[in-house]
Amino acid sequence: MGSSNARICLFLFLLSSPIIDLFAEQQTIYMRSGQILRGEVIQQTATTMQIRMEDGKVKQLIKKDIQRVSYKEPTIQEKKESEEKLKQQTTVAEEPPPPAPEPTKKPEPEIDKAANPYAIDQTKRKDIELYFGAGLGTYRPPTEPYLDHASAKINAFNGVPAKADDPEYKRSLAYSIGAIYYWKKFAFGLSAIHFGGKTSERMTVYGGNSSLQEFKGTFPEKQNSLKLDISYLAFSNQRVDIRPSFGYSQFWGKTEDNNSTASDYLANSLFDITKFNYTFLEILKGPSVGVKTTIRFGERWEDRVELHYLSLTGTQYAASVGTAAATDGSFFDYYRSDLTTAWTAKGFNFSNKLFYRWTPTLSFWVGIQLFEWKYTVNSMGQRFQGLGDATSPPSLDVVLLSNLMIETVAKSTPATSRASSLEFGVMKRFELSQ
Repeated sequence: MGSSNARICLFLFLLSSPIIDLFAEQQTIYMRSGQILRGEVIQQTATTMQIRMEDGKVKQLIKKDIQRVSYKEPTIQEKKESEEKLKQQTTVAEEPPPPAPEPTKKPEPEIDKAANPYAIDQTKRKDIELYFGAGLGTYRPPTEPYLDHASAKINAFNGVPAKADDPEYKRSLAYSIGAIYYWKKFAFGLSAIHFGGKTSERMTVYGGNSSLQEFKGTFPEKQNSLKLDISYLAFSNQRVDIRPSFGYSQFWGKTEDNNSTASDYLANSLFDITKFNYTFLEILKGPSVGVKTTIRFGERWEDRVELHYLSLTGTQYAASVGTAAATDGSFFDYYRSDLTTAWTAKGFNFSNKLFYRWTPTLSFWVGIQLFEWKYTVNSMGQRFQGLGDATSPPSLDVVLLSNLMIETVAKSTPATSRASSLEFGVMKRFELSQ
Protein backbone atom coordinates (compact mmCIF):
# COMPACT_ATOMS: atom_id res chain seq x y z
CA MET A 1 0.00 0.00 0.00
CA GLY A 2 2.75 2.43 0.97
CA SER A 3 4.75 1.44 -2.07
CA SER A 4 1.79 2.23 -4.32
CA ASN A 5 1.36 5.72 -2.83
CA ALA A 6 5.03 6.53 -3.39
CA ARG A 7 4.78 5.52 -6.99
CA ILE A 8 1.71 7.67 -7.51
CA CYS A 9 3.46 10.76 -5.99
CA LEU A 10 6.56 10.27 -8.15
CA PHE A 11 4.39 9.96 -11.25
CA LEU A 12 2.49 13.14 -10.50
CA PHE A 13 5.76 15.12 -9.92
CA LEU A 14 7.27 14.04 -13.18
CA LEU A 15 4.05 14.87 -14.93
CA SER A 16 3.84 18.39 -13.48
CA SER A 17 7.49 19.49 -14.12
CA PRO A 18 7.19 20.24 -17.86
CA ILE A 19 3.88 21.94 -17.26
CA ILE A 20 5.57 24.43 -14.83
CA ASP A 21 8.30 25.17 -17.41
CA LEU A 22 5.72 25.46 -20.11
CA PHE A 23 3.75 28.14 -18.25
CA ALA A 24 6.80 30.21 -17.04
CA GLU A 25 6.34 33.92 -18.21
CA GLN A 26 8.82 34.91 -20.95
CA GLN A 27 9.06 38.71 -21.51
CA THR A 28 10.53 40.90 -24.25
CA ILE A 29 12.77 43.71 -23.01
CA TYR A 30 13.38 46.60 -25.47
CA MET A 31 16.59 48.47 -24.62
CA ARG A 32 17.17 52.15 -25.48
CA SER A 33 20.22 51.13 -27.47
CA GLY A 34 17.96 49.18 -29.86
CA GLN A 35 18.80 45.71 -28.49
CA ILE A 36 15.88 43.27 -27.90
CA LEU A 37 16.20 40.64 -25.14
CA ARG A 38 13.93 37.65 -24.27
CA GLY A 39 13.89 36.21 -20.78
CA GLU A 40 12.11 35.67 -17.47
CA VAL A 41 12.21 38.41 -14.88
CA ILE A 42 13.44 36.76 -11.73
CA GLN A 43 14.25 39.73 -9.50
CA GLN A 44 13.82 43.50 -9.44
CA THR A 45 14.93 46.46 -7.39
CA ALA A 46 14.23 50.15 -7.74
CA THR A 47 17.14 50.58 -10.19
CA THR A 48 17.95 47.07 -11.56
CA MET A 49 16.28 44.06 -13.10
CA GLN A 50 17.58 40.46 -13.36
CA ILE A 51 16.35 38.19 -16.15
CA ARG A 52 17.05 34.60 -17.00
CA MET A 53 17.81 34.39 -20.67
CA GLU A 54 16.52 31.63 -22.93
CA ASP A 55 19.91 29.95 -22.75
CA GLY A 56 19.70 29.87 -18.91
CA LYS A 57 22.16 32.66 -18.22
CA VAL A 58 21.20 35.39 -15.79
CA LYS A 59 21.72 38.98 -16.87
CA GLN A 60 21.34 42.14 -14.81
CA LEU A 61 19.97 45.24 -16.49
CA ILE A 62 19.83 48.88 -15.38
CA LYS A 63 16.27 50.12 -15.53
CA LYS A 64 17.13 53.54 -16.97
CA ASP A 65 18.58 51.76 -20.05
CA ILE A 66 15.26 49.92 -20.63
CA GLN A 67 12.80 51.52 -23.00
CA ARG A 68 9.85 49.15 -22.39
CA VAL A 69 8.89 45.55 -21.44
CA SER A 70 6.33 43.44 -23.31
CA TYR A 71 4.93 39.94 -22.89
CA LYS A 72 4.58 39.59 -26.65
CA GLU A 73 7.13 38.19 -29.05
CA PRO A 74 8.95 40.89 -31.03
CA THR A 75 7.66 41.30 -34.56
CA ILE A 76 9.79 40.82 -37.64
CA GLN A 77 9.81 44.56 -38.27
CA GLU A 78 11.01 45.25 -34.70
CA LYS A 79 13.81 42.74 -35.07
CA LYS A 80 14.88 44.32 -38.37
CA GLU A 81 14.87 47.83 -36.93
CA SER A 82 16.88 46.59 -33.93
CA GLU A 83 19.53 45.05 -36.19
CA GLU A 84 19.84 48.25 -38.27
CA LYS A 85 20.14 50.44 -35.18
CA LEU A 86 22.79 48.20 -33.63
CA LYS A 87 24.66 48.14 -36.94
CA GLN A 88 24.70 51.95 -37.16
CA GLN A 89 26.01 52.22 -33.60
CA THR A 90 28.75 49.73 -34.39
CA THR A 91 29.76 51.68 -37.52
CA VAL A 92 29.92 54.97 -35.64
CA ALA A 93 31.92 53.37 -32.86
CA GLU A 94 34.43 51.92 -35.33
CA GLU A 95 35.03 55.23 -37.15
CA PRO A 96 38.33 56.82 -36.13
CA PRO A 97 38.04 60.03 -34.14
CA PRO A 98 38.36 63.21 -36.19
CA PRO A 99 41.88 64.63 -36.32
CA ALA A 100 42.67 67.32 -33.84
CA PRO A 101 42.49 70.78 -35.43
CA GLU A 102 45.82 72.35 -36.25
CA PRO A 103 46.77 75.19 -33.94
CA THR A 104 45.87 78.49 -35.51
CA LYS A 105 47.94 81.64 -35.29
CA LYS A 106 46.87 83.69 -32.36
CA PRO A 107 45.32 86.89 -33.67
CA GLU A 108 46.73 90.23 -32.67
CA PRO A 109 44.90 91.56 -29.65
CA GLU A 110 42.39 94.25 -30.47
CA ILE A 111 43.09 97.66 -29.01
CA ASP A 112 40.66 98.36 -26.21
CA LYS A 113 39.87 102.04 -26.64
CA ALA A 114 37.63 101.98 -23.59
CA ALA A 115 40.58 100.94 -21.42
CA ASN A 116 43.06 103.25 -23.20
CA PRO A 117 41.39 106.12 -25.10
CA TYR A 118 44.80 107.32 -26.38
CA ALA A 119 45.53 104.06 -28.22
CA ILE A 120 45.38 104.15 -32.04
CA ASP A 121 45.57 101.14 -34.34
CA GLN A 122 48.09 102.49 -36.83
CA THR A 123 47.23 99.85 -39.47
CA LYS A 124 43.51 100.71 -39.51
CA ARG A 125 43.53 104.49 -39.16
CA LYS A 126 40.98 106.64 -40.92
CA ASP A 127 41.43 110.14 -39.59
CA ILE A 128 42.92 113.52 -40.35
CA GLU A 129 45.33 115.69 -38.35
CA LEU A 130 45.47 119.47 -38.65
CA TYR A 131 48.38 121.35 -37.07
CA PHE A 132 49.76 124.86 -36.72
CA GLY A 133 52.97 126.17 -35.16
CA ALA A 134 54.77 129.48 -34.82
CA GLY A 135 58.09 130.70 -33.45
CA LEU A 136 61.39 132.28 -34.45
CA GLY A 137 63.51 131.33 -37.42
CA THR A 138 66.22 132.42 -39.81
CA TYR A 139 66.48 132.35 -43.59
CA ARG A 140 69.97 132.58 -45.10
CA PRO A 141 69.78 132.48 -48.90
CA PRO A 142 72.65 133.17 -51.33
CA THR A 143 71.51 136.68 -52.23
CA GLU A 144 73.87 139.61 -51.75
CA PRO A 145 76.61 137.72 -49.77
CA TYR A 146 77.06 135.31 -52.67
CA LEU A 147 77.33 138.19 -55.15
CA ASP A 148 79.79 139.93 -52.85
CA HIS A 149 82.15 136.97 -52.90
CA ALA A 150 81.81 136.62 -56.67
CA SER A 151 82.50 140.35 -57.13
CA ALA A 152 85.55 140.10 -54.87
CA LYS A 153 86.96 137.36 -57.10
CA ILE A 154 86.35 139.40 -60.25
CA ASN A 155 88.06 142.44 -58.71
CA ALA A 156 91.01 140.26 -57.77
CA PHE A 157 91.34 139.17 -61.41
CA ASN A 158 91.41 142.86 -62.40
CA GLY A 159 94.09 143.61 -59.82
CA VAL A 160 91.75 145.43 -57.43
CA PRO A 161 91.83 143.95 -53.92
CA ALA A 162 88.47 143.45 -52.22
CA LYS A 163 87.23 141.99 -48.97
CA ALA A 164 83.76 140.57 -48.29
CA ASP A 165 82.95 140.26 -44.58
CA ASP A 166 80.94 137.40 -43.20
CA PRO A 167 77.27 138.38 -43.11
CA GLU A 168 75.28 138.79 -39.90
CA TYR A 169 71.86 137.23 -39.49
CA LYS A 170 68.86 138.08 -37.33
CA ARG A 171 65.89 135.90 -36.51
CA SER A 172 62.36 136.69 -37.51
CA LEU A 173 58.91 135.10 -37.59
CA ALA A 174 58.54 131.47 -38.67
CA TYR A 175 55.38 129.41 -38.84
CA SER A 176 54.04 126.18 -40.34
CA ILE A 177 50.61 124.80 -41.11
CA GLY A 178 49.60 121.42 -42.48
CA ALA A 179 47.25 118.46 -42.71
CA ILE A 180 47.85 114.70 -42.70
CA TYR A 181 45.19 112.24 -43.86
CA TYR A 182 45.60 108.63 -42.68
CA TRP A 183 43.97 105.78 -44.57
CA LYS A 184 44.95 102.34 -43.23
CA LYS A 185 48.72 102.10 -43.77
CA PHE A 186 48.96 105.12 -46.07
CA ALA A 187 49.33 108.77 -45.07
CA PHE A 188 48.96 111.81 -47.32
CA GLY A 189 50.45 115.11 -46.15
CA LEU A 190 50.20 118.73 -47.26
CA SER A 191 52.31 121.36 -45.48
CA ALA A 192 53.25 125.02 -45.86
CA ILE A 193 56.19 126.66 -44.06
CA HIS A 194 57.30 130.29 -43.77
CA PHE A 195 60.76 131.48 -42.72
CA GLY A 196 61.86 135.04 -42.18
CA GLY A 197 65.10 136.80 -41.32
CA LYS A 198 67.43 139.70 -41.93
CA THR A 199 70.92 139.60 -43.44
CA SER A 200 73.48 142.37 -42.98
CA GLU A 201 76.50 142.45 -45.33
CA ARG A 202 79.57 144.58 -45.93
CA MET A 203 82.22 144.54 -48.68
CA THR A 204 85.24 146.81 -49.12
CA VAL A 205 87.06 147.43 -52.40
CA TYR A 206 90.49 149.05 -52.21
CA GLY A 207 91.66 151.21 -55.12
CA GLY A 208 94.70 153.24 -55.98
CA ASN A 209 95.42 156.86 -55.01
CA SER A 210 93.97 156.30 -51.49
CA SER A 211 90.53 155.46 -52.89
CA LEU A 212 88.13 153.15 -51.09
CA GLN A 213 84.63 151.89 -51.87
CA GLU A 214 82.39 150.41 -49.16
CA PHE A 215 79.12 148.50 -49.76
CA LYS A 216 76.70 148.08 -46.85
CA GLY A 217 73.16 146.79 -46.62
CA THR A 218 70.55 144.99 -44.53
CA PHE A 219 68.14 142.74 -46.37
CA PRO A 220 64.76 141.56 -44.99
CA GLU A 221 64.29 138.11 -46.48
CA LYS A 222 61.59 135.47 -46.48
CA GLN A 223 60.97 132.01 -47.88
CA ASN A 224 57.70 130.14 -48.34
CA SER A 225 57.41 126.48 -49.23
CA LEU A 226 54.64 124.03 -50.12
CA LYS A 227 55.06 120.28 -49.92
CA LEU A 228 52.86 117.33 -50.86
CA ASP A 229 53.96 113.85 -49.79
CA ILE A 230 52.76 110.28 -49.39
CA SER A 231 54.13 107.73 -46.91
CA TYR A 232 53.53 104.04 -46.15
CA LEU A 233 53.58 102.29 -42.77
CA ALA A 234 56.35 99.72 -43.31
CA PHE A 235 56.82 98.81 -39.62
CA SER A 236 54.76 99.37 -36.50
CA ASN A 237 54.58 98.16 -32.91
CA GLN A 238 53.52 99.67 -29.61
CA ARG A 239 56.55 102.00 -29.51
CA VAL A 240 57.80 102.73 -33.03
CA ASP A 241 56.35 103.47 -36.48
CA ILE A 242 58.53 103.71 -39.60
CA ARG A 243 57.16 105.24 -42.81
CA PRO A 244 59.16 105.62 -46.05
CA SER A 245 58.06 108.83 -47.76
CA PHE A 246 58.06 110.39 -51.20
CA GLY A 247 57.15 114.03 -51.83
CA TYR A 248 57.31 117.03 -54.10
CA SER A 249 58.18 120.54 -52.89
CA GLN A 250 58.30 124.09 -54.21
CA PHE A 251 60.11 127.01 -52.58
CA TRP A 252 59.67 130.73 -53.12
CA GLY A 253 62.35 133.06 -51.80
CA LYS A 254 62.15 136.85 -51.86
CA THR A 255 64.42 139.68 -50.74
CA GLU A 256 63.69 143.39 -51.04
CA ASP A 257 65.86 146.22 -49.78
CA ASN A 258 65.84 149.99 -50.29
CA ASN A 259 68.59 151.00 -47.85
CA SER A 260 71.80 149.54 -49.27
CA THR A 261 74.51 152.03 -50.12
CA ALA A 262 77.91 152.22 -51.77
CA SER A 263 80.19 154.97 -50.52
CA ASP A 264 83.32 156.11 -52.39
CA TYR A 265 86.11 157.66 -50.34
CA LEU A 266 89.06 159.57 -51.73
CA ALA A 267 91.87 160.53 -49.37
CA ASN A 268 89.64 159.69 -46.41
CA SER A 269 86.93 162.05 -47.69
CA LEU A 270 83.52 160.97 -48.93
CA PHE A 271 83.45 161.61 -52.66
CA ASP A 272 80.15 160.15 -53.78
CA ILE A 273 77.39 157.88 -52.59
CA THR A 274 75.11 155.43 -54.41
CA LYS A 275 71.77 154.26 -53.08
CA PHE A 276 70.45 150.86 -54.23
CA ASN A 277 67.06 149.24 -54.53
CA TYR A 278 67.52 145.44 -54.54
CA THR A 279 64.98 142.75 -55.42
CA PHE A 280 65.77 139.05 -55.40
CA LEU A 281 63.24 136.40 -56.39
CA GLU A 282 64.00 132.68 -56.35
CA ILE A 283 61.86 129.70 -57.33
CA LEU A 284 63.02 126.13 -56.69
CA LYS A 285 61.11 122.87 -57.00
CA GLY A 286 61.72 119.14 -57.11
CA PRO A 287 61.14 115.73 -55.51
CA SER A 288 62.16 114.48 -52.10
CA VAL A 289 62.58 111.00 -50.60
CA GLY A 290 62.97 110.18 -46.94
CA VAL A 291 61.64 108.45 -43.88
CA LYS A 292 59.25 109.42 -41.08
CA THR A 293 59.69 107.85 -37.65
CA THR A 294 57.33 108.04 -34.67
CA ILE A 295 58.51 107.05 -31.18
CA ARG A 296 55.96 106.76 -28.37
CA PHE A 297 56.71 107.20 -24.66
CA GLY A 298 53.78 105.94 -22.66
CA GLU A 299 50.30 106.84 -23.82
CA ARG A 300 50.63 110.65 -24.06
CA TRP A 301 54.14 111.49 -25.34
CA GLU A 302 55.10 111.08 -28.98
CA ASP A 303 58.26 112.11 -30.85
CA ARG A 304 58.07 112.49 -34.63
CA VAL A 305 61.34 112.65 -36.57
CA GLU A 306 61.56 113.22 -40.33
CA LEU A 307 64.56 113.26 -42.66
CA HIS A 308 64.20 113.94 -46.40
CA TYR A 309 66.71 114.26 -49.23
CA LEU A 310 65.96 117.14 -51.62
CA SER A 311 66.79 117.42 -55.31
CA LEU A 312 65.80 120.86 -56.64
CA THR A 313 66.12 122.94 -59.77
CA GLY A 314 65.23 126.56 -60.33
CA THR A 315 66.16 130.13 -61.13
CA GLN A 316 67.00 133.28 -59.21
CA TYR A 317 66.25 136.71 -60.62
CA ALA A 318 68.09 139.71 -59.19
CA ALA A 319 67.45 143.32 -60.06
CA SER A 320 69.44 146.28 -58.75
CA VAL A 321 68.66 149.93 -59.40
CA GLY A 322 71.30 152.47 -58.31
CA THR A 323 71.34 156.23 -58.09
CA ALA A 324 74.79 157.81 -57.71
CA ALA A 325 75.67 161.41 -56.98
CA ALA A 326 78.89 163.20 -56.03
CA THR A 327 78.92 165.08 -52.76
CA ASP A 328 80.00 168.26 -54.56
CA GLY A 329 77.29 167.86 -57.21
CA SER A 330 79.81 167.36 -60.01
CA PHE A 331 78.05 164.33 -61.48
CA PHE A 332 74.92 162.21 -61.32
CA ASP A 333 74.37 158.67 -62.63
CA TYR A 334 71.53 156.18 -62.78
CA TYR A 335 71.83 152.52 -63.76
CA ARG A 336 70.05 149.18 -63.61
CA SER A 337 71.60 145.73 -63.34
CA ASP A 338 69.71 142.47 -63.98
CA LEU A 339 71.19 139.08 -63.07
CA THR A 340 69.64 135.71 -63.91
CA THR A 341 71.05 132.54 -62.35
CA ALA A 342 69.91 129.02 -63.23
CA TRP A 343 71.02 126.31 -60.83
CA THR A 344 70.37 122.97 -59.22
CA ALA A 345 70.41 122.28 -55.50
CA LYS A 346 70.99 119.16 -53.40
CA GLY A 347 70.27 119.04 -49.69
CA PHE A 348 68.06 117.81 -46.90
CA ASN A 349 65.15 118.68 -44.65
CA PHE A 350 65.16 117.64 -40.98
CA SER A 351 62.21 117.95 -38.63
CA ASN A 352 61.70 116.88 -35.02
CA LYS A 353 58.44 117.52 -33.14
CA LEU A 354 57.66 116.40 -29.59
CA PHE A 355 53.91 116.01 -28.95
CA TYR A 356 51.99 115.91 -25.69
CA ARG A 357 48.47 114.53 -26.05
CA TRP A 358 46.28 116.72 -23.86
CA THR A 359 43.21 114.71 -24.87
CA PRO A 360 42.83 111.74 -27.27
CA THR A 361 42.30 114.22 -30.14
CA LEU A 362 44.11 117.42 -29.02
CA SER A 363 47.91 117.71 -28.76
CA PHE A 364 50.48 120.42 -28.09
CA TRP A 365 53.96 120.27 -29.57
CA VAL A 366 57.36 121.91 -29.72
CA GLY A 367 59.71 121.29 -32.61
CA ILE A 368 62.62 122.33 -34.77
CA GLN A 369 62.78 122.56 -38.54
CA LEU A 370 65.90 122.73 -40.71
CA PHE A 371 66.43 123.08 -44.46
CA GLU A 372 69.85 123.19 -46.08
CA TRP A 373 71.09 122.74 -49.61
CA LYS A 374 74.10 123.60 -51.76
CA TYR A 375 73.80 125.11 -55.20
CA THR A 376 75.47 124.22 -58.44
CA VAL A 377 75.38 127.08 -60.95
CA ASN A 378 74.33 126.00 -64.43
CA SER A 379 74.42 129.45 -66.02
CA MET A 380 74.51 133.13 -65.08
CA GLY A 381 73.85 136.14 -67.25
CA GLN A 382 74.01 139.86 -66.47
CA ARG A 383 72.60 142.90 -68.22
CA PHE A 384 73.92 146.31 -67.14
CA GLN A 385 72.66 149.64 -68.38
CA GLY A 386 73.52 153.16 -67.18
CA LEU A 387 73.26 156.72 -68.36
CA GLY A 388 76.79 156.59 -69.60
CA ASP A 389 76.00 153.57 -71.78
CA ALA A 390 73.52 155.61 -73.79
CA THR A 391 76.29 157.86 -75.15
CA SER A 392 79.18 155.38 -75.07
CA PRO A 393 77.77 151.82 -75.20
CA PRO A 394 80.30 149.02 -74.64
CA SER A 395 81.34 146.89 -77.60
CA LEU A 396 79.88 143.43 -78.11
CA ASP A 397 83.15 141.64 -77.38
CA VAL A 398 83.45 143.47 -74.06
CA VAL A 399 79.91 142.43 -73.11
CA LEU A 400 80.54 138.80 -74.08
CA LEU A 401 83.86 138.69 -72.25
CA SER A 402 82.33 140.26 -69.17
CA ASN A 403 79.47 137.73 -69.08
CA LEU A 404 81.90 134.83 -69.62
CA MET A 405 84.01 136.01 -66.67
CA ILE A 406 80.94 136.44 -64.47
CA GLU A 407 79.63 132.95 -65.27
CA THR A 408 83.05 131.34 -64.75
CA VAL A 409 83.51 133.01 -61.38
CA ALA A 410 79.92 132.21 -60.37
CA LYS A 411 80.41 128.48 -61.00
CA SER A 412 83.53 128.45 -58.83
CA THR A 413 81.91 130.33 -55.93
CA PRO A 414 80.11 128.18 -53.34
CA ALA A 415 76.48 129.04 -52.57
CA THR A 416 74.42 127.61 -49.73
CA SER A 417 70.91 128.22 -48.45
CA ARG A 418 69.84 127.53 -44.86
CA ALA A 419 66.54 127.97 -43.06
CA SER A 420 65.76 126.95 -39.49
CA SER A 421 63.13 127.55 -36.83
CA LEU A 422 62.00 126.72 -33.32
CA GLU A 423 58.21 126.52 -33.07
CA PHE A 424 55.42 125.82 -30.60
CA GLY A 425 52.14 124.50 -31.91
CA VAL A 426 48.87 122.67 -31.55
CA MET A 427 47.39 119.70 -33.41
CA LYS A 428 43.78 118.53 -33.68
CA ARG A 429 42.79 115.03 -34.83
CA PHE A 430 39.41 114.23 -36.38
CA GLU A 431 38.27 110.61 -36.54
CA LEU A 432 36.50 109.84 -39.80
CA SER A 433 35.11 106.41 -38.84
CA GLN A 434 34.00 104.82 -35.61
